Amino acid sequence: MPAFAALRCCLLILSAGWAGAALAGSDSPAARADDAAAADFGALHAFMRKATDADGYLGAVTLIVRDGRIVDFRAYGQRDLARREAMRRDSIFRIYSMSKTVASAAVMLLVEQGRIGVDDPVSRYLPELVDRQVMSGDPAAPRTRAAASEITIRHLLTHTAGFAAGLQGDAAAQAATQRNDPHAAADLRGFVERLSQAPLAADPGTRFGYDGAAIEVLARVVEVVGRQPFDAFLRERIFLPLGMRDTGFSVPASQRGRVVDITTMDDKGRLRIADGPSAREPGAALNAYPSGAGGLYSTACDYARFAQMLLDGGAIAGELGDGRCESMASQDAAKPAKPSFPRMRESSDFRASATKALDSRVRGNDGRGERGELDVSRSEPRRLLRADTVAAMLRNQLTMLDPPVHQYNAGEGFGFGGAVTIDVTKRGQPGSLGRFGWPGAASTTYAIDPAQHLLAIALLQHLPRGDGGKDLPRISRDFYRLVDDALKQPYTPNADTTQ
Repeated sequence: MPAFAALRCCLLILSAGWAGAALAGSDSPAARADDAAAADFGALHAFMRKATDADGYLGAVTLIVRDGRIVDFRAYGQRDLARREAMRRDSIFRIYSMSKTVASAAVMLLVEQGRIGVDDPVSRYLPELVDRQVMSGDPAAPRTRAAASEITIRHLLTHTAGFAAGLQGDAAAQAATQRNDPHAAADLRGFVERLSQAPLAADPGTRFGYDGAAIEVLARVVEVVGRQPFDAFLRERIFLPLGMRDTGFSVPASQRGRVVDITTMDDKGRLRIADGPSAREPGAALNAYPSGAGGLYSTACDYARFAQMLLDGGAIAGELGDGRCESMASQDAAKPAKPSFPRMRESSDFRASATKALDSRVRGNDGRGERGELDVSRSEPRRLLRADTVAAMLRNQLTMLDPPVHQYNAGEGFGFGGAVTIDVTKRGQPGSLGRFGWPGAASTTYAIDPAQHLLAIALLQHLPRGDGGKDLPRISRDFYRLVDDALKQPYTPNADTTQ
């Protein structure tokens, strides 16, 4: 089953949220961090051990960060289907749709520079997407009309562009899209060309329809505006500045022994290796093109650096940036594995590249192209994105819809790159207002809670079945509940939906 279909299936029941409203203003970050460091995660550890026993998932890595400090970091079970190799904290996972948040951040880098406007029509950058048609009705005798408006960058960021997404009434447009098969393209340019031959299923801005096509289009916009391949843009503008040395669209041959086997359940209720080239050859590219919608490999430490940057309002700081996370992770190996890319602490070339990339970010932030040297001695933190840019990413952007929620949960809106909790009661599970995150198709998930300055990541590698057959139980809901229990945060519902 395709990874995206697995994600659509698991999103209906996959949850990501912990209890607790914001603590009183007198509760300082230092006090919260001390409490978190003293938290008892025993129940979480027991649950994860049970979930990865002989009858469960192969293994998992979980990472909990509060106020920028690692408070729990564990590996469970095994990395391989034969269950011979212990899971390590530096293991590499296919993160699939967790890539979307990264791709959205790449777009916002160009927005900050004034090179893209969020309300610009995408046809300004990709002329082949001008004058879209909407198809409806019976696939055997469909009706076609001109779209009421153009697709904008905002529509793409929020999955409201109108692409076929398997929703009611999408059958005709879905069939036409499948005939053009954008996912068979050799590159992002080919993806957009194929997609341009298919109709929309709805007018832009009129509904939320989760589909990877929107993010692949954005990745192509980044290539056109950024004037470099999408994978190179991410590496230079995001991965290098953040020190995400194990994140990319494929894994170097020397590091493929760290990639976790990806499983699915067969008809007899037994785990087997999933289908697809990256399952048969762990570390191989997930797509022929660099897929912003779901093509990245990463580690818990790498993704935590990215997510912590969002929590810190775009700043690059904290112990996640000083190598401590990787140092902890490497303790799992008798001989620490070399990183997929050189360590910042060990490579002057890496430091020089990272500084150059960050210098470019700082000088290009306002689009004026200043040419001063980066002042590394200044007191303010290094920054990947502006605080107001990150605030926009984490804010519900579905205000054009009534109700302003995505298709999987009545209490969650959608920002730029992830879901955001706007109504705890309607969401049907504990979780702070403003909680933000998104899962990946192969049972990976992350969530950040700006109110509590919390970050939680759980990485597993299993593609759920989409046919209702016997499968492993989803663990996301219990994972976040146990994080909350360990941190002893009170659950205080708040039904404010004005965000």
